Amino acid sequence: MYQRPQGNPYGKMSSNTYQNNSVNTASPAKLIEMLYQNSVERLDKTMLLIKDKNFIEANKQIIRVQEIITELNISLNMEVGGEVSTNLRSLYDFIYRRLVEANVKKDIKIVKECRDMINELLVTWKEAMKKAGDTIKEMTSKAGRSFLDIET
Repeated sequence: MYQRPQGNPYGKMSSNTYQNNSVNTASPAKLIEMLYQNSVERLDKTMLLIKDKNFIEANKQIIRVQEIITELNISLNMEVGGEVSTNLRSLYDFIYRRLVEANVKKDIKIVKECRDMINELLVTWKEAMKKAGDTIKEMTSKAGRSFLDIET
């Protein structure tokens, strides 16, 4: 009986190549979604690592999420974003501080709290992007009809 080889049969290189291509071709909106999703996945993994007392790997995962939160935070356009950017900055700062505390204490409850907040951001972001896409489609279809309406 054939047994599938363990791990990625195509090697690490092709997995990284695919991921790099996904990131390089993604829209800014999709990149934000990917960062939120990656953070949620890393924090899920972190909770398991802490339960297994693998604190070194848990530390690495939390630090990576902290880096993601920092990138999201510094990418905010405070002039254009107004109150939304201000609120996001406060939330990102809070999440970052809680991640530091979770990492120091190896506290699963705090990790879960951060995971849930980021997941809520992910869900909200996806919904906002869907609504934006629907609005663009609606505007495009209305504009298209007006160009085709020829009065005779």
